[in-house]
Amino acid sequence: MRHFVVVALVIMLFLSITALSVSASSANGHGCAPRIPPAVPGTPVPAPAVPGTVVINEVLLMPSSTWNCSESPGTYSIATDTWIELYNTRNQAFNLFASHAIIDSGPGTNFFSIPFGASIAPHGYLVIFPRYDNNFVSTETSTLRLLIGGIVLDQVTVPHLNPDQSYARTADGSASWHVSSAPTIDSSNSTPQPTPPTATSPPGGQNGTGGNSGRGHSNRGTSTWNNSNNSKAVVNGVQPQWSNIQLPIATTTLANNTAPSTVAPSTSTSPNSNFADTARRSALTILFILLALVILWCWKVFYKKP
Repeated sequence: MRHFVVVALVIMLFLSITALSVSASSANGHGCAPRIPPAVPGTPVPAPAVPGTVVINEVLLMPSSTWNCSESPGTYSIATDTWIELYNTRNQAFNLFASHAIIDSGPGTNFFSIPFGASIAPHGYLVIFPRYDNNFVSTETSTLRLLIGGIVLDQVTVPHLNPDQSYARTADGSASWHVSSAPTIDSSNSTPQPTPPTATSPPGGQNGTGGNSGRGHSNRGTSTWNNSNNSKAVVNGVQPQWSNIQLPIATTTLANNTAPSTVAPSTSTSPNSNFADTARRSALTILFILLALVILWCWKVFYKKP
């Protein structure tokens, strides 16, 4: 009888730990991507330096939950959970590391090198976490470019985003963009979700930058728009009246592209979320201690020398 109770207790503790771990990992209500890119079947070849071959498909710059699968559930930060999703528009797998692909914010800015061994499947996705590189962060702006051999494959300027919102192509590889409150990391972009009223602002500008739609493959680097009303068209993916359009003026500086919201000093979370995470961690810690004590007791009882 004593043996049965001990075995049952060990099984119950193990199941409790497993249940709490699963609960914590699903608490965010969304997927995640590994920091180390997974292997791609077949034999990927270096990607050609041709605009549009691989494009920036979705960007999330203000994380407020766990997007990096390499982290413990409930753990996140600006540095480790900011992500950029790339999309392969071709039928061929590409080795982006062998292509020496990089991400930067325009001419004269520091770049982030695509990680070792990173490849992207045909019509597949590759998620990178560029803010692990402090050098990249030091000159980062709201403009992001994907380059191979000095050729800009794609470029986008991200508008102001709320926490855990992404800026995504309406369909994978398409020319139109929208702000999504339901990011689709490492998967196909879904139908645009209705954005809250605060996502746009009345004439006079919006918080943060984002006047440049980035829907083309421009080599201009860091061009900005003078008419702030155009930013509403960028966010909602709707063309403004032609009479209201002003031509873009290219600038040679990065000052206008710098968005204070792009690299926030800290990540804000709700008290309920923090309390739930703390409760899970405390419960897991207690269960691990109990399991260790039970194992130690079993060892003393069953393996004690006569």
